[in-house]
Amino acid sequence: MTSRRWKVKTMTCRSESFRIYYPKSKAERKRWNKEYGMNAYYAGKHWSKRREDAEYWHLLVRGAMNKQEVRRTPFEKPVEISFLWNDRLDIDNHAIMGKMILDAMKGRLINDDSRSWVKGVCHYFHDEDYILVQVREV
Repeated sequence: MTSRRWKVKTMTCRSESFRIYYPKSKAERKRWNKEYGMNAYYAGKHWSKRREDAEYWHLLVRGAMNKQEVRRTPFEKPVEISFLWNDRLDIDNHAIMGKMILDAMKGRLINDDSRSWVKGVCHYFHDEDYILVQVREV
């Protein structure tokens, strides 16, 4: 009787995460929420101010990724992205910030934000003093 050895193919799920720290003072954090929450955009924020916001978030996110030594090449497979927040905003008020963070990751963690590369985005709460961004290959 011969014994057989079975090769088990294991699937490895690649992921990366980084933190974006909130402003330290309570007053600055309140201003941050008012400035970048969805309600500010519904109120009719001018396009030039929206462009400034995008540039600010791009620098903020890229700086956080650089400081935390996040990979510099995009994932080769599609990803799911999770955001964990703790800033007193309602969960749906984070859509604009999530978009600006996602846009800042293009070419670094993700190839593009099209449906071919980003299969889903989830928003959650946690109790830490930072935004946690998790990117996971699917």
